[in-house]
Amino acid sequence: MKRLRFSPFTPVSKLNNALLDKLKRNDRSLKYLIFSSRDLGHQGVQALAEALCGNSSLEALDLSSNQIQAQGCTYIALLIKHQNNMKLSTGIKTLILGDNDIRDEGVRCIANALENNQVLESLWIDNNCIGCTGLDILAHSLVKNHTLERLHLKHNSFQSLSPLLRCTFNKESLEAIADSNHTLKHVFLNCGYSYECEELEAVLKINRLGKAKARRVKLARHLETNINRLLELDLDAKVLPLAFEILGETNSLSTMFSAIRNLSSVALTFCDEDAIEVDGDPMDVEYIM
Repeated sequence: MKRLRFSPFTPVSKLNNALLDKLKRNDRSLKYLIFSSRDLGHQGVQALAEALCGNSSLEALDLSSNQIQAQGCTYIALLIKHQNNMKLSTGIKTLILGDNDIRDEGVRCIANALENNQVLESLWIDNNCIGCTGLDILAHSLVKNHTLERLHLKHNSFQSLSPLLRCTFNKESLEAIADSNHTLKHVFLNCGYSYECEELEAVLKINRLGKAKARRVKLARHLETNINRLLELDLDAKVLPLAFEILGETNSLSTMFSAIRNLSSVALTFCDEDAIEVDGDPMDVEYIM
């Protein structure tokens, strides 16, 4: 197994032909390519990405500190999408893009490619001036990604971790919880997000239990919390079937609580285990949301 590292002082022009030919040949012994601090720019990244499109052996690619910027990310995204289209079980598992000034637009390109990726496990995008918009875009894509486990986000510009919290444990509905990301296990951040960081770490700890178990644990904890809230309302036991019927129809705990609170005392009095009949016809109790 080879680890190919290029000196930052070696001109790119002297390496291009030999390197690109080697990558195109899909040398199975070459697993790691460390190409950091080479001032590649988007043109150099384009050449590398095109060479790697036919390579299924390389497992780690380090392109940190190369001034890739947003334009270079379009070629990185094409490489990721190419692996998606080929449905490879092998390929680049670790991608290091730190210190490349990719900003929110660069993240947008990569996030779009990540949605269906089944190979990449670790992504480094530290020190890239990524703001709230970029983090939100990335988090949205991770809801559909079930492979990425490690995300490095140190030294960026966003002020809140709420997009990542929503991505990994979306409490809007039971369906949203089930569809959350249950595979992201580690997020590396610099200090400054104390409360949110603790909350995120608690969710990631659940994810480390495994995808199926993480989904069950999140659903169970959310239901436990909200069922306790329902019991605190001190409702008549006859109302509980109606409450669960509303939950089943709407798949939303907040809607269930809103509906129960808005039922009139008269309606609650007539709630029974069976539907109420008026002139032989069943009458549904209408709830207001």
